[in-house]
Amino acid sequence: MLRNGLPCAASFSARTITHLVIFRQSLSFVAVFHCIHFNCHAFSFTVNPTFSVSQFTTWHQTFEEDLALYAKLGITGIEICERKLSTDREKAHEQLKQVKEHGLTVTSVQPRCHALFPDSMSPHPEPPEERFKRYCQSIDLFATAFPEQNIPFVAISGNAPNFDFRLAHATARRLYPQLADYAADHGVRIMYEPLNPILMNADTFICSLDGALDLIKEVSRLNFGLMLDVWHVWHEPRIAEKIETLKELIFGVHICDWPQRGPRHVGDRVLPGDGVIDLPRLYGAIDASGYKGAYCLEIFSIDELPDSLWQQDPSDVLQRGRDGFIRGWETYLACS
Repeated sequence: MLRNGLPCAASFSARTITHLVIFRQSLSFVAVFHCIHFNCHAFSFTVNPTFSVSQFTTWHQTFEEDLALYAKLGITGIEICERKLSTDREKAHEQLKQVKEHGLTVTSVQPRCHALFPDSMSPHPEPPEERFKRYCQSIDLFATAFPEQNIPFVAISGNAPNFDFRLAHATARRLYPQLADYAADHGVRIMYEPLNPILMNADTFICSLDGALDLIKEVSRLNFGLMLDVWHVWHEPRIAEKIETLKELIFGVHICDWPQRGPRHVGDRVLPGDGVIDLPRLYGAIDASGYKGAYCLEIFSIDELPDSLWQQDPSDVLQRGRDGFIRGWETYLACS
């Protein structure tokens, strides 16, 4: 049986496999299928995805506690949430110096004000132009701390003011090109993240992959791309086929899972492999698109849930999340 032009693992018994080695490491792993003979031909491939963690996942820890824990667990990728930094710029710069000291690489940034319009995390200020300035200030901070690293910044839309979707879309198409140009001048990128429909009018007015792609096309900047969060798009028709065609548009990937019986809150997420999303299929589609960046574990929760991941031991959550990602990736590799 062939899948993506390669023999599926289920049919390996009919062929000769000379070597099969899977190296698993604390942070990432390398899967090598060496010299698989198929019709007298051989091929090999190596896959080494980077596992990263968003600081939203360990929300109740301090910035410094996050750095120490991630380093202890052998995690080398971090999505920095600016909300965990001091609002004093000098102190924030000192905090950011510790990232490299802990052996961490910044895979993405969540600005303190990451939406053009008010959203649940940042209801103020309200004017898009003022929020635009705040976003630029975040770019200034990180571009100075991590020069020439082409770091991608997450962006969402926020809510259409008074449900005026025409105005919201027009404003986005006016300001995002300016934001992308500012980012390019400072050596960083912007990645727009479409959110799940359950967040419509709570955090976004664009809640589909197609809607995000339309925006990206109209912004028309090489440094303005897509943050693909599987929790937000997994339910869309033919989603794997769509993802495969995205190619260089994907700047970042968020991973988690959708609860078995549905979320009990807009922040209710579960760890990879604990929910209903066909993650191996989506990993395969992302890989087929040509994306080679980090797979970032982003967990939201609320403390009131009886099994809230934010109330569990952070070290255990991260290890289970990483293990779930590796299992899903290995499942994809088995039939890729």
